[in-house]
Amino acid sequence: MTIAFAAKAVPELIFARGSFDSLPRRAAAYGTNVLLIGDAYLQNHPSLLKEVSDKLIVAGLRVDHVSARGKQTQEASRKITNAYDLEQYDCVISLGGGRAIDTGKLVAKSCPHIAVPTTAGSGAPMNGVIFGGAEAVEETFNSFLVPDLVIGDPAFIDEMDRDDFAARALTVLMLLGEAYVSPKASVLSDALVWSGLEAFVRGFVRGVEGDPQGRDDVFYASLMAGVGTGQAGFGLTHRYGAIVEQKTGLTYAQACATVCAETTDLQLQLLADLFPDHAAMDKYALIGELIAERPFEDREEAYASLVGTLRRWVARLNLSKISLKETALTGICRTIERDWDETVLPIHPDLNDLETPLLRRLL
Repeated sequence: MTIAFAAKAVPELIFARGSFDSLPRRAAAYGTNVLLIGDAYLQNHPSLLKEVSDKLIVAGLRVDHVSARGKQTQEASRKITNAYDLEQYDCVISLGGGRAIDTGKLVAKSCPHIAVPTTAGSGAPMNGVIFGGAEAVEETFNSFLVPDLVIGDPAFIDEMDRDDFAARALTVLMLLGEAYVSPKASVLSDALVWSGLEAFVRGFVRGVEGDPQGRDDVFYASLMAGVGTGQAGFGLTHRYGAIVEQKTGLTYAQACATVCAETTDLQLQLLADLFPDHAAMDKYALIGELIAERPFEDREEAYASLVGTLRRWVARLNLSKISLKETALTGICRTIERDWDETVLPIHPDLNDLETPLLRRLL
């Protein structure tokens, strides 16, 4: 008997090296007027902005370029919609990181939207979720926000520096893992998320060393993380990362990566104490075996291996610690507790529990 489940919209995806070259042809299918939304990535790569603009113009398209840099997502989208008449455009292209793509989701709405991610991270192109609230994050799961097409060309991350790649990759791992153990996971989301976890294991170490194939695997894993979070929601690591980014000089990826081991350890301990027979326990054990690339005789060994491996990676990569006073942690944890969603997180830690991973990663 087929297991019942519900699934949210997923965009059309082209994933391949060189797929970026198909952008003009795919955009031209919608019409001739294009609004190109970029962010810090395009501003830091002016040659790419010229390249993509020239390609679109050669294909017979008229292009206007606007940047979402320096603004919260909602504010950036309002500024763009106030300045441009969206009815005059046949297609919106968002090219860059999550800021550009999420802004593109809000700006496009009824207009066709092509998302071209240039980083491996939260998988923003693959769902209808918006980042960028005043305090930490605003999550809006709407099918109309899902891009029509995602062009995933992993060549964009070939030149990403080692530390940035490592932090982003560990964030991908945590988003995949927490979507996998979520009570909202389905057989469909599990299948796609598991393929992302397998790709992460194949690619992480090689990608840190700069191997293009390893980076291809992690780029793919990031897109599957976007599918997973769009279908099954965000876990605790994301909540830490979103708020710590707002309170410190760390990026979202750095904040998620630095607490990845301690957050996993906390969730495993709480699940073991409160819900030892929860399906998430078996799933965490499977993740532990996948990362270790070997089976274990019992779940406890798998958990210990998972947390131990994450701690070794955090130590060896010398990931940034959190520059906050201990007194600031209570406010962060109160925000997390206030917004707790037990349909995504099957446990409900108290403030002391929530402070533990942060305390362990303070400067």
